[in-house]
Amino acid sequence: MICLRKHSLILGIVVVLACVLATTRANAQGYDLIDAADRGDLSRVKKLLRAKADVNAKSTTGATALIMASKKGYQDVVRTLLDAGADVNDEASNGETALMAASGTGHQEVVRALLDASADVNAKSTTGFTALMMAAAHGHQEVVQTLLDAKADVNAENAKEALGFTALMMAARTGHQEVVRALLDAKADVNAKASNGVTALMMASGTGHQEVVRALLDAGADVNAKEDNGFTALIMASVKGYPEAVRALLDAKADVNARTGNGATALILASGAGHREVVQLLKDAGANER
Repeated sequence: MICLRKHSLILGIVVVLACVLATTRANAQGYDLIDAADRGDLSRVKKLLRAKADVNAKSTTGATALIMASKKGYQDVVRTLLDAGADVNDEASNGETALMAASGTGHQEVVRALLDASADVNAKSTTGFTALMMAAAHGHQEVVQTLLDAKADVNAENAKEALGFTALMMAARTGHQEVVRALLDAKADVNAKASNGVTALMMASGTGHQEVVRALLDAGADVNAKEDNGFTALIMASVKGYPEAVRALLDAKADVNARTGNGATALILASGAGHREVVQLLKDAGANER
């Protein structure tokens, strides 16, 4: 009886150790697969898949092999992983999907492959970013159009703690004129406001992107809208010293004497910042000097 118990105990230990070793080996293969995908090593990826590596294994940041390959634009690796059953909508710890990763880095063909595999075009990261926002912010026009054609929500907003920006706001702030036009053609709300009241026009004006400013104005942007502190697009362009943006806004009948919440005008702020050309433009447009 004692011998039987001893044999049973030994057998149990052997089984446990076998399970631990199998799990350890599987984990190691999963990490190897992620590394191979990150390096674009297609032959190694195929070898690990043949060895039954977990195609949906995750790194310490929650990224999968598919996410890593998509971010780097390794189209053949992406297709191989998808054919092996990779979860196209799996998320990293920050909520980033493979489609977001490919869109933010501008890999058009990978984006198409992921959409063909039924990637969720409107999935959001933990801070509310979508693939469209990521592509728009980085000026990837072809990717933006592909996502729009796939029914991406052009007016989605990121999380309030990330200020509730839309793709149009992001493209306007970074000055990507053709992306802005594509978004406007797709019926982006030109007067949408972030959680602090800022509009796409204010963002473009405050960063000096005069061609974007004109495109937004042509699309019906409210030239005299105010954000939460009372700043208008003209005030933002003036305080930053962008004369071409100021000219565009004045041509669109911006209120040259609008005041912020604490009573400052575009002229007062431009004068204080030493922007002489802007000061002269504002005076010529009838700005009050007090």
